Amino acid sequence: MITASSVSSELITIQSPSEVVWNILVDFENYALWNNFYPKIGGKLELGEAVTMQVDLGFGLQKNVEYITKIEPYHTLVWSMENNPGDPIHADQYQSLVSLDGECCTYETVDYFSGDGVALMIDQMGQQIEAGFNQCARGLKSRAEDLYRQIKNGDI
Repeated sequence: MITASSVSSELITIQSPSEVVWNILVDFENYALWNNFYPKIGGKLELGEAVTMQVDLGFGLQKNVEYITKIEPYHTLVWSMENNPGDPIHADQYQSLVSLDGECCTYETVDYFSGDGVALMIDQMGQQIEAGFNQCARGLKSRAEDLYRQIKNGDI
């Protein structure tokens, strides 16, 4: 969904515990296994650490550096642009999990924007960001459900 100041994925239900999904989200080295929007990402899972990613907004892979600003295990991971005063766009991307029961959760990612350049940026790139976020969500769902099936079957 696209609003005047945010872009989000669809809210999806994943047939896997939030712990399994969380472990996939924070396993930066293996994003290429499921995430075509951010197929390459590197960094440490620590507050303030830089996360260097390759993002595909439909123009080929582009380097982007953001910083981890919130970690709530099994619930929320946030990375943010550097967000200096006077920057035309500030952004904070929330990836949120909500456990529905022991074997199911929801996932949604939302980029919240502020700054003077937001309207133009959303007009020019909002649809690509939304499509990328939905692609990411579907890839995460597929990876988590496959992995959880393997865990339940004792294959791993």
